[in-house]
Amino acid sequence: MSGVSIMQSKWQVEDAAPEHVPKILALFKEVFGQEMSEAHWDWKYGNGRGAGVIVHEDGDLIAYFGGMERRILFNGTPATAFQCGDSMVARKHRGTLSKKGPFFLSVASFLDRYLGHGRPYLISYGFPNERAMCLAERLGMYTQIGNLFEIYWAAEPSPQFHAVPFDFDDRAHRKALDELWHSMAEQFSGRAIGVRDLEYLSYRYRDHPSHAYLIHLVSDRSAKRVIGIVIARKTENRLILVDFLGRQQEFRDLVRYAKRLASEQDCPEMFGWMTDLDCHLISGTGENREKLPLRLPLGVYREGLDPEEIRDRWFFMCGDSDFM
Repeated sequence: MSGVSIMQSKWQVEDAAPEHVPKILALFKEVFGQEMSEAHWDWKYGNGRGAGVIVHEDGDLIAYFGGMERRILFNGTPATAFQCGDSMVARKHRGTLSKKGPFFLSVASFLDRYLGHGRPYLISYGFPNERAMCLAERLGMYTQIGNLFEIYWAAEPSPQFHAVPFDFDDRAHRKALDELWHSMAEQFSGRAIGVRDLEYLSYRYRDHPSHAYLIHLVSDRSAKRVIGIVIARKTENRLILVDFLGRQQEFRDLVRYAKRLASEQDCPEMFGWMTDLDCHLISGTGENREKLPLRLPLGVYREGLDPEEIRDRWFFMCGDSDFM
């Protein structure tokens, strides 16, 4: 844990508030070259779903770091984690990469206020690019606790499944979801996994302001036995396998159905994410795995959960991010 005072700087740090949102969205556009709508921002941060800090200089907002709450099960026990979601620094300040720079101030200030023993969140996670991960490691803010692989499949028709769009208002569909999530949670009871219940699926996928998702309830060919729920998104000519719910022994069938869905959507290829520890659960499905994994971080700026307690324990897919 760093002993550097995060307040000894020419820049000022404070909690992000609603009145800062227009400037944060302007900074987002400057940094990433695209706009985030107010509706998308509210989906992520509204009604107490998230928190963040800003760094400013003479009234100019020059950095932001924040993210969203996520209900999880950790060793079978409900907990609330923090998903680091947005990190941005104005272009003219990106060269200041020391422990007195705006990047460090934004991340360290947030972790100091929100993460660790006696703070709102004990566990954090995120999906930073390699540049941000290396910088945060060098500054003593993150440590790696796992790997996430990008996996590709060729689309492939299959007659062995029966599937219908998931109806959030249908009692039988809701009951199936509840049973699937209960079974999945039991099988990951010694791990860390994001909750995938009706409330979460409704918010994350049905109510998303920017993306349209294909959410299908999948059964065997006879339609008598439910296999799981597949969540996918079409983007250009590829299908993203975003998420699924089901029993581990049926993960391969869920992937095979998703490959069929890719074919039905005229997508020659499908890709998705899977944590290194769980790749064996979808082996034999015609998968091709990227050799270089995405590295998973844990915030360590403050004393909190020992990294060894969470190392190689997460289950993640694309949908566990906020941007896929």
